Amino acid sequence: MSGIGEEFFQKTIYSRTRPFRGARPKKMAEPFKTYPESSKIKLPLPELPSGSLWTSLKNRRSRRDFKREPISQDELGLLLFAIQGITERVSGYLLRTAPSAGALYPIETYLVINRVQDIDPGIYHWNILESALELLKPGDFSKQIEESALGQDMCRDGAVVFVFCAIFARSSYKYSDRGYRYVFMDAGHICQNLYLACEDLGLGCCAIGAFFDDAVNELLELDGIEESAIYLSAVGRY
Repeated sequence: MSGIGEEFFQKTIYSRTRPFRGARPKKMAEPFKTYPESSKIKLPLPELPSGSLWTSLKNRRSRRDFKREPISQDELGLLLFAIQGITERVSGYLLRTAPSAGALYPIETYLVINRVQDIDPGIYHWNILESALELLKPGDFSKQIEESALGQDMCRDGAVVFVFCAIFARSSYKYSDRGYRYVFMDAGHICQNLYLACEDLGLGCCAIGAFFDDAVNELLELDGIEESAIYLSAVGRY
């Protein structure tokens, strides 16, 4: 018997055969909330400390127009470390560069590699323990991932598309239905790390939430229930 968390996930997928038409509010919410009657303390704009983190935070943007040029293996390795690199072992947990609820790390990373130096195009899985790319399907899948992402050409033009997938039971085993919330939080932490690392390396990055769930899962040969794609991000030179 499925819980409300799984029901929520299944009822909010995009599909070519089952268009998502969920309920919407009657009007747009105000973009900012204020308390006009409260007293206020105005803060000056801060002087940003020197260092790449602060520069990356200031300059970070979603970049969609990519040159069809490769990135290097070293650059890809740095990006993978940024999103899920193991940084410490504590009480049996392998802590990583991005936080995770309960240190359960439900997110698996797959890559659709279009153009990376000395790596053949194909679909790969990132084996974190061995720091290795595992080839799942050789070949050029740039067109398929573009079509699966509602025709967004940055998936075809980018050097690599990161596909973040959730194994829900890693979180729900401990947190029940609440674990479904944590899964998406975890994916957000990871993707922000990817954005900042790309900015520091002079690469473009754009996260993608609009994609046909079934099509991406089929491409990766996932069942969409026990494990499913929940977030994409295209990376490339711009």
